[in-house]
Amino acid sequence: MTQATMFKRMFKRMFKRMFKRTIARFASKAVMLGLLTISPFVLADPAVTISEVKPIMMGFGKNLKAELKQAMMSGGPIEGIAICNTQAPEIAKQASHSGWAVARTSLKWRNDKNEPDQWEKEQLIEFDRKLKTGESSNKLWSVYEDEKEVRVMKAIMTDGVCLVCHGESLMPAVSKKLNELYPNDHATGFKAGDIRGAF
Repeated sequence: MTQATMFKRMFKRMFKRMFKRTIARFASKAVMLGLLTISPFVLADPAVTISEVKPIMMGFGKNLKAELKQAMMSGGPIEGIAICNTQAPEIAKQASHSGWAVARTSLKWRNDKNEPDQWEKEQLIEFDRKLKTGESSNKLWSVYEDEKEVRVMKAIMTDGVCLVCHGESLMPAVSKKLNELYPNDHATGFKAGDIRGAF
């Protein structure tokens, strides 16, 4: 065996060992990457999510209701309609913080901007079903979470103040004003205790 042949064989063995080690390292990294990629998304506890968002959501409802009552006391239901039309979006904007965006929706919406999307519609239907089977309105919450967003809904119940502009029988002046501002209005015909919509 010549020296050149021996050198060639040694080179081949070294090359094979280096190649195997390189492949092994890449395979190890690939497995690690694969494990990271398919790791399951961990959902937060819905109760914790609700406890975080509840003060924000309820704060919006409280502020809006206070503005409505004040407007109706000073200018009647027509003034209250004006508050809902012009001030409600601003009150919602002020209430939105800490990464949360607050809004309202309903199966029978008044403002077309509040029309529910598919998930919201499904939750509202489920709220109605639960209420009819005796579920307390305080328990009508829904939470959805994925890698991109967290969504929380809370049912809004219809009370006496709501019926002035959302009830089954409206004053002519109220109907006229609603038709002017909301030509596609669906938000009438409610009774006390109905689900008006949701935050």
